[in-house]
Amino acid sequence: MSEVEISVGGRRYTIACNPGEEKDVLLASEKLDKEAESIVKNIGKVADVKLLLMAGLMISGRLKTVEKEVSIKSEEILELQNSLLTLKEENQKLTSLENDSQHYDSVEDKNLNMDEDSFEKILGSINSRLSSLIQYKSKKKVDDNEPVSIDPAEEINSDQQELF
Repeated sequence: MSEVEISVGGRRYTIACNPGEEKDVLLASEKLDKEAESIVKNIGKVADVKLLLMAGLMISGRLKTVEKEVSIKSEEILELQNSLLTLKEENQKLTSLENDSQHYDSVEDKNLNMDEDSFEKILGSINSRLSSLIQYKSKKKVDDNEPVSIDPAEEINSDQQELF
């Protein structure tokens, strides 16, 4: 055990403490001495035991106030942490929804482009088929001077092969 000499209220005391705690004991005794001096200034000379008791009670009262403030601040911190967690979860949901929306929009745009491309191919194929039929009919009328009829089943089969 280590021993530390302290002064409280103008009196010296020797206090035993664990090795390494000397500085802490000295700092605590300085606070107790300041409180004792304040009491002596306000009410005058008091017996040592009563002076130490009153100084200890004053410091204990301050400690209780600080502990209460720490408790309130801890509750505020806990509420803020919960709010932060809630905001992070909401942000994560919004980010997920935004990513899903962007993915959906991207897929939808690709599908629209594919549909537009397919539609253009189909229209182009129909246009070229109609053009070739018109040319064929015109050529046939000129050659034979008679109308040409085309079998509808033959026409559908040939269109399907070209389109698909």
